[in-house]
Amino acid sequence: MRRTILIVGFLIVCIGCFAQESKQVVFEQPVIVTSAGQSPGALQLTVVAKMAKIEHTFEKLLDADQFETETYKTLIIVVGASGKGLGAAGIEIDAELQRVLLLAQKAKEYGTKVIVGNLEGESRRGSSSDEILLALAPYADALFAKVDANQDDLFTKISEERSIPLKLFEKTVDLVVVLNEFFVK
Repeated sequence: MRRTILIVGFLIVCIGCFAQESKQVVFEQPVIVTSAGQSPGALQLTVVAKMAKIEHTFEKLLDADQFETETYKTLIIVVGASGKGLGAAGIEIDAELQRVLLLAQKAKEYGTKVIVGNLEGESRRGSSSDEILLALAPYADALFAKVDANQDDLFTKISEERSIPLKLFEKTVDLVVVLNEFFVK
């Protein structure tokens, strides 16, 4: 009898583990991509999205007023503050943070899924990038990041605290596999 109880208990635990592992968040297309910090990462994402055959639009300075919630099912915000990029665009970091926060808030208000990511790794981690990432975290339905961007486990901590998926990748091209996992074809 004791052995039967142990076996049944073991099976219940195994089924629970399988159910958790098979739970996958699925995102819909079309997608709109924007930068948070004006680094080249968002533009790099568009190249990867094309490789993954994800229907997408890129708007470098997309703001809440321009965001067509009835058109797009998913918003991807690529975080990476670049002093050079912000300077070239004539944008202060506080204004950039405000722009993407209002955008993420509008997406949530209208039921649009939000993915927040880092494509450029450790080189795009710093106080400004982290400030943007932490401000956007409450709106994220998923995260993706280059492995070296997560050396301090910040993305892991956000993922665990918010109970949202995190996908890490080694090289930018590896993001093709991540996007194919996330998106319905």
